[in-house]
Amino acid sequence: MLTLYGNPGAASMTPHVLLIEAKAPHEVVMVDLDNGEQFKPHFLKINPHARVPTLIDGDLVLHESAAITLYLCERFPQLDLVPAPGSATRAKFLQWMMYLTNTVQEEHMHYWHADHYIESDGGRKEMQAIAEKRLGTMWAHVDGTIASGGHPYLLGDRCTAADIYLTMLTRWSRKLAKPPASYPHLKALADRVKARPAYQATLKAEGIEQ
Repeated sequence: MLTLYGNPGAASMTPHVLLIEAKAPHEVVMVDLDNGEQFKPHFLKINPHARVPTLIDGDLVLHESAAITLYLCERFPQLDLVPAPGSATRAKFLQWMMYLTNTVQEEHMHYWHADHYIESDGGRKEMQAIAEKRLGTMWAHVDGTIASGGHPYLLGDRCTAADIYLTMLTRWSRKLAKPPASYPHLKALADRVKARPAYQATLKAEGIEQ
């Protein structure tokens, strides 16, 4: 039995989708971030960074959403959500995963959690405005890449874990003045991922309205 610690709609969402898609015996424990449960001793014992997600698989305790995503794809190869090791497509897959977690996800931290970086109200508003502008540039880049590739997904004709991760992040930008849904090729990709039964089951389990 695997245990995933997460929060509805948070970075735990992609691992949650993969666990359901793999039909793996698992338990999802929702951490009450609004009430500071992540700072309680019982949670800090498994994740000293006070963040979700955290995955427990036997003696293995794993942090970071992208790392958990890659681990689950290898733990359950029947998912067929990663290209073959050593292939050019695998290299591009890894590039997309690193871009999504190191660049797009990090910019969302600036947008949603400016208070982690700046104390003044004015400074936080300025950071949020800059983050929104930068996210717009990123979404335009992703949309243009999908369009130029002429395929339904980031890496071609089949869905990979990078597409699921991307779709999770598009939800985080839903309140932007120009959200990801306003980019036609990006929206079409996200809609394909959202239609997957495991994604739908995750939304239902986490109480999220699509």
